Amino acid sequence: MNTAAIAISLDLINRHFQEPNRNRYESRYFWEELYPLIAASGFSSIEIPYEPVWQFGGRSGVPFNRYCVNTKYGSAAQYRKVLSGSGIDRVTGITFDPNLFMRNANLDFYFGATGHFANEALAHAADMGAQYFAISPSPFYGRIAQYHPDLESMQQAFTDRTIDLLGGLAAKAGELGVTLVLRNEYWSLFGGERILPLADALPDTVKLDLDVASLFVAGVSATAFLEAQIDRIGCVHLTDTDFVDTHEVWKTPNPEFPGHHATQIFRDPGTGSVDLVQITALLDTLNFQGPVICSARQTRDPFRALLRTRAMLNQLQK
Repeated sequence: MNTAAIAISLDLINRHFQEPNRNRYESRYFWEELYPLIAASGFSSIEIPYEPVWQFGGRSGVPFNRYCVNTKYGSAAQYRKVLSGSGIDRVTGITFDPNLFMRNANLDFYFGATGHFANEALAHAADMGAQYFAISPSPFYGRIAQYHPDLESMQQAFTDRTIDLLGGLAAKAGELGVTLVLRNEYWSLFGGERILPLADALPDTVKLDLDVASLFVAGVSATAFLEAQIDRIGCVHLTDTDFVDTHEVWKTPNPEFPGHHATQIFRDPGTGSVDLVQITALLDTLNFQGPVICSARQTRDPFRALLRTRAMLNQLQK
């Protein structure tokens, strides 16, 4: 595998929970110091989460939405010049999740807000020159259930509205030359293999994200999933974990932070139980040519995570 082409996700900076010094992460200077360090760690391409919350709070230092980028840099093109000057040649993809908008029992609000900001994020992905726009097709299962205890009985209606939303995004993605990809997160209403019927209901241009740690937690073989769905895989996330979900944590309102014992779901790539060597070898065997991204979400130390991830990738070349 050509590890030089693998991107790193900026989700390694936990903007919401990481302490101390969280305010540093909300400042432009922090990010502009980070980019050369990413390049020095051997990554020339990045993935960027799209998070509308930063414009609501009046913070514009976090470059995770169109408003913040335009406020600090004037345009996506100017921001890309800053990245290029720091050794980052490409924004491989943009990710988006709708959890922020599942905040009450009004589904019209949820689908309206999600549709509005997802369309904005998709246009931003095109401005960034991204190959893909990876969207989480639902909020946390448990967050939906908080406001809709009848979730099981209303699941089909929720699914139908999700298909309508994603169908519109797929049409726009086609016009913009960006691939729409469905994130396969274990906590989703469409987690694990439950994502397949959803994908079947959408145009063939819509692809799947292979997030190996999420499949591990969901009890699904990533290698089997990859072999069966290779023609539908739009991108691959090399993520890692030691977590085994024995308490249906995926159904809780905050599944990234299990309530029954202190743990973290994700580990820095190469430090958990996922066989990333096997996954990458299979990608080579199947001649996968799409984007591959390393994600160290929930890391306790983003700078060490950069080096750990590069050390893991160096092992893949041996």
